[in-house]
Amino acid sequence: MTKELFKRSNKNPILLPNPNNQWESLKVYNCGAIYDNKQHHLFYRAVGAGENWHSVIGHAVSKDGENFTRFSTPVLDSETALELRGLEDPRVTKVGDTFLMAYAAYDGIEPRLNIATSPNLNDWTKRGQAFRDFHFIENGGYKVKWESGKPVESRVKNGNDERSKSGGIFPEKINGKYWMLFNEYFLWLAESDNGLSWEYIKEPILSARKGNFFDNTFVEMGPPPIKTEKGWLVLYHGIDDSIYYRLGFLLLDLHDPSKIIYRSKNPIFWPQERYELSGLVDILPGGLKMFTLMTELERNDFIKKARDKGIMPKVTFCCGAVVVDGILRIYYGAGDTSICTATAKLCEILDLVDIGF
Repeated sequence: MTKELFKRSNKNPILLPNPNNQWESLKVYNCGAIYDNKQHHLFYRAVGAGENWHSVIGHAVSKDGENFTRFSTPVLDSETALELRGLEDPRVTKVGDTFLMAYAAYDGIEPRLNIATSPNLNDWTKRGQAFRDFHFIENGGYKVKWESGKPVESRVKNGNDERSKSGGIFPEKINGKYWMLFNEYFLWLAESDNGLSWEYIKEPILSARKGNFFDNTFVEMGPPPIKTEKGWLVLYHGIDDSIYYRLGFLLLDLHDPSKIIYRSKNPIFWPQERYELSGLVDILPGGLKMFTLMTELERNDFIKKARDKGIMPKVTFCCGAVVVDGILRIYYGAGDTSICTATAKLCEILDLVDIGF
């Protein structure tokens, strides 16, 4: 294992479930992040316990990036049948004077990527589905399910096969167009004239690598791309056959985002700490629905048994990253239960390209 470049905050986890707010009493995780007007903003996924479980999006702010004040009510909540089980894993980008949020609306069968916009990070307007004709399996996708701790590929369609999520919108137009990388299992590239309705390029831009790689089972988009002098820096999740989530990176051409300049051979961040190595991880057998109906004692016992059986996924999941004064700060969900942060020098990550890391 290579040495990590990132230094974790000694305040981790920086956000935990809040028992005083039912809507965020069970889990807070997978947050989008943006730095604006000298403040760090997190837009995080939150889940409360009970039969009416669903994900909502909360908002928290900080001046130093570690000590956050959160708002008492969600900024976005479920309203339609396609949002029955909530709004998941937001990524936030500013293009021009408009903030765009890409999030997955989940109806209990399939997630569908949606867009919301805001002029000020406080008032958000839902703009509907990003895609009207994306079909996951038909476009060459397949899912991976773990059976007895081993990955098994599945091409069985769910519902209308409209699975789309994990959308990272580029923070500026390229050749007059908005651009976005999106999805899990494979990454696709999409373009748009208005940032609301998107057309995807059918051939995936990134897939898992077979062999002894950290991303040999599937890949998933991380935060929105970051512009650097060497190209667009794209952090993505690589998952291996032991259900270990690690962050790798790409560099894309500044003028042609379909062109991959570099793909890291090794991860740059991965689970290590106690709070990252287990938790109420959604892909465990039974998943989120079951966790919401368990007592705290039952949940703790379930986690212990999963660890003892060796089937506990190790998850650090990053939807948000900001660069301030040359420092890249990532925000990530730890064990699908809490939110943490870590920092690295941006130049040190870019230097890895020169040594073929």
